[in-house]
Amino acid sequence: MDKTQTQPRIAPTTALLLALLYSTVVALQEHLYLPILLPLLLLGWLQKASLWSIFKRLFLLNTLIAIVVASMLWQENYELALLIFLRSNFILLFVLTIFQGKDEFSIAIAMQRLHLPHKLTSIFFFTAKSIFLIKREFTLFKNTLHVRGFIPKTNLLTYKTMAGFVGILFIKALERSLWLQKAMHLRGFCGEVYTLEAHQDLSAYDTLLAFITILSLVWRQGALI
Repeated sequence: MDKTQTQPRIAPTTALLLALLYSTVVALQEHLYLPILLPLLLLGWLQKASLWSIFKRLFLLNTLIAIVVASMLWQENYELALLIFLRSNFILLFVLTIFQGKDEFSIAIAMQRLHLPHKLTSIFFFTAKSIFLIKREFTLFKNTLHVRGFIPKTNLLTYKTMAGFVGILFIKALERSLWLQKAMHLRGFCGEVYTLEAHQDLSAYDTLLAFITILSLVWRQGALI
């Protein structure tokens, strides 16, 4: 049984709205306060079965953050380095936990149900579709190399193999875009993406998370930094 199916589900529309609200406020406010940890604790409890996977992804995403923080430390700007590290990780952790178990297409559906501009929703949907296909091509390519006993090294053969794969991706992406354009034209596409997925009603967890998130952003007590 998939563990994510037994966990409380947050509606995609709620997840998108709260992610935008939390990220914007945390990124722009001058100081970080202790209550902003409250929604993270709630989401951690809701996604407790997937915490290991979430923290692994958070660790990988911290690679770029570590470079920025290291540059601040090199300039002996320790307070700014700590602020950047905490601010970035709070936002990343919130987004990773609230969207755990959802794919990129659920975000596009949420954008449609929030009545965002049709062009923006369509661009996001087709971009998500392209990323999905590229990931599938990459997985297939990696498995093919593994079956053939290929071991990547710092040699000319590895560079040629990777360059050839990137070139094939560009060619397939161009061909796929032309096919998609023709298919959408034949189907009478008018700039709006429709879905047959059933609407997910707001649950008690959505209401509770929304209340705690808004409370954490307006309750400015106990400054962390």
